[in-house]
Amino acid sequence: MQVIPDQRNSKTTALLLLAIAVILVYLLLFHWFVLRHREYAGEISDLRAQLNRFQTVAAQRETLQASLSKMRNSQEDSALFLEYPSFDEAAAAMSGDIGDLVRTQADDSCQIVSRQPVRPRVQERFQKVTVNVRMRCDAEDFLEILYGMETGMPLMLVDDLNVIRPRTRRSRRGQPAQAQGALDIRFNVSGYLK
Repeated sequence: MQVIPDQRNSKTTALLLLAIAVILVYLLLFHWFVLRHREYAGEISDLRAQLNRFQTVAAQRETLQASLSKMRNSQEDSALFLEYPSFDEAAAAMSGDIGDLVRTQADDSCQIVSRQPVRPRVQERFQKVTVNVRMRCDAEDFLEILYGMETGMPLMLVDDLNVIRPRTRRSRRGQPAQAQGALDIRFNVSGYLK
């Protein structure tokens, strides 16, 4: 048995021992370092992709803010419209709102004589709902009611306003006396369906 290897095999054995030594040194000293750097490289590529997404969104900021403000304006504008699906329901709701305003804004001397829905004759972009109202009321109370109608939500527009004062009685000396009683007021209240 030969303890010292052949000269011919010694080069191969030396190369194998060198390769084993290099692999052991790599595994003991550098492998953890290479693995950690691969993890870091994966995290860096994920962070770069995330940064690109954020930069893309940031570049669209002004466009997104404009569309957001447009959506907010459309939501605010939607409160101006009547929330009912049909003309009849909207007219009934407007009549009820007018009655509520008369009860809350005026005293007992103010009363509604008639409320009648009027269908529009002309087709518009939004369907118009009109209620013809006749009432007897004092001027101060009517101003409160009118202010409540035109500043409330949904928007109710008053048009074709006619105010007729009651007839005055003549005194014995031929001079007109002070007018007694409430004013006769006729007007149309309009709102729009979405």
